[in-house]
Amino acid sequence: MEHSNLYLHKFYTQLGHYPVHGINVHPSKLPALHSNKPEQIDELVAVELQHLKTHYADEEQRYVDQMLIENPIVVERRAPPTTHINHIQTQTKTQSQTGGNSRDAQRQRAESCRKSRYNNKIKKAKLRFRHKFVCSQLTESAGALDYMRDVIAQAEAQLMARGFSRVALERMRQNFGVDRCGAALATNMDH
Repeated sequence: MEHSNLYLHKFYTQLGHYPVHGINVHPSKLPALHSNKPEQIDELVAVELQHLKTHYADEEQRYVDQMLIENPIVVERRAPPTTHINHIQTQTKTQSQTGGNSRDAQRQRAESCRKSRYNNKIKKAKLRFRHKFVCSQLTESAGALDYMRDVIAQAEAQLMARGFSRVALERMRQNFGVDRCGAALATNMDH
């Protein structure tokens, strides 16, 4: 079984953290545990899930920020069409008669449109970078799952070599939900 621990060490290295008694929780975040009751285990799992969600969101935001820095958003100024220039010149003559209020309103609208275009480009870029980040994370997760399947297959082969029966292995797979997790994952990946 020492051989299997080496595989798990490699797996946890790929994940980027090492589990403490099976769960990677900082001691300050652990609830006070006097015995291992199911409610306390559920609480530990909830704390760990919250920690992972927070860590994932932070990593995603750092990635998006870094990509925005590396790929700045450029918004070109729109030049007015050439047929519109004559209309602007006639408008300028009438605006001098009506006052500068309409000219100020036009400038404010133009500035508002520029800001809106710029913000829309930033939103699209952020969505594109988030999508890229999530896709890379899914690819890594799929690789980690494939690796864990290989580790489980090797462990099963070692147990079979040591005399475990196929029925006992199937019972272990059912108890630990190995088949159920694989089926649920396949169903979620299809949708």
